[in-house]
Amino acid sequence: MSSLLELPDELLLRALYFLDIQELFLTSRSSHRLRILSFDPLLHRLRLRYSQARVNYLLRRRPPLYSLQPPVSTIYLTRTHVAARRLHWSLVCIRLNRSLSRRPKLSTLVSANILPKECCRYDRRSGEIIWGQGVAGALVERKRRVEREHLRDGLRVWLERKAAKIRARQKDAAGGVGVLVWRFSRKVKIGDGRRTADVWPEKPKKDLVSGLKRFWEGMGGGTGARKTSQGMEYV
Repeated sequence: MSSLLELPDELLLRALYFLDIQELFLTSRSSHRLRILSFDPLLHRLRLRYSQARVNYLLRRRPPLYSLQPPVSTIYLTRTHVAARRLHWSLVCIRLNRSLSRRPKLSTLVSANILPKECCRYDRRSGEIIWGQGVAGALVERKRRVEREHLRDGLRVWLERKAAKIRARQKDAAGGVGVLVWRFSRKVKIGDGRRTADVWPEKPKKDLVSGLKRFWEGMGGGTGARKTSQGMEYV
């Protein structure tokens, strides 16, 4: 492979034409010949002409200023935007300081089960709970998950035993259903018979016959009966 310095100056100038200023500066330090070509006036005149054409082409296609400013974008910030941002951050800091001053103690959060006690430790000097080198939050969550699964398994076993007892009780009572129904119907019949006897007491047949006899004798014991156009009339 031929060396780069073996190329003619025209090809080297064409290659240097596509380099930036910083790259031309580094190239000029590599050799005496490349230094002369890097500072060639014709090369920089062509680069300037290309830059002017490129800028004129890009200026017509640049986005408008309102699309670069907030709230659409944050590429271009004016002094007003910078001041507004500083004021916003100041208000956030003030609100955060007030919230931190009113926050509950660590012991309160631990007692309310908001923070795991495994991540804290007891300070003997102050007598309060402080952050310590305890178990990580992921391990605490894993431990709680295992405890919940253990509790769930225990409840499932208890429910299965309870259901087995209920099924056994129902099986024992299944054979005596007919007896229970017969006893219940007998009680209902006996109760209805007692209620009927209390309301309408049964009289002997002899008393019924004598009562009817007295009734008809009373009806016929008057002066007599006469026949009218509407039928018999007792008087």
